[in-house]
Amino acid sequence: MDINFKVLTKTEKNIDEEIKVLSTKDIVNLKQVQAIRNAIKEHLLFIGLDRGNNIRDISILGIGSSCEISIDTKDIIRTALFSCSDRVILVHNHPSNNTEPSSSDIHITNVVNQILKVFNIQLLDHVIVTEKEYISMEQMEKITRDYYDNPIDKMSKGLLIEENQKLKKEIQELKEKLEEKEYNSDFELEI
Repeated sequence: MDINFKVLTKTEKNIDEEIKVLSTKDIVNLKQVQAIRNAIKEHLLFIGLDRGNNIRDISILGIGSSCEISIDTKDIIRTALFSCSDRVILVHNHPSNNTEPSSSDIHITNVVNQILKVFNIQLLDHVIVTEKEYISMEQMEKITRDYYDNPIDKMSKGLLIEENQKLKKEIQELKEKLEEKEYNSDFELEI
């Protein structure tokens, strides 16, 4: 009797060398992190690790403006799942050279942490780098770890908050476009 079955294997790593992460400094010293430290726009890096903290994946998930980056949590989750990552570290730069995490940084980090738990993936840290300094949100205790009681309920609340923030931003952009259009039509009438 011949039994056919398919063995699922891990995806290929997207890095050239074996790198093990033991500290925040190991993350900051990565060439990909060094490349964004003095960028004029915010960049968000995803670093996926296996259970032994060996890097499986380093991906750039987004590029924002000089003062913010907008990222969809689905991109982070999708990247974690497709790269077969057991642990995740997020890294982004602050062109302002201020290492203090914004309320948006704290919010997205905790929403991602919450959602990753549903998939049994651990968010180890979110590191903010500047030209000369860096901070670990984990070491600053900005990552809330007490979401064990009902992760699905908390996940949907987090997603609603995130969606609400996106809608507010879209409304603001539409208002600005409308004001610009009204200004331009007033200008054309005067000529």
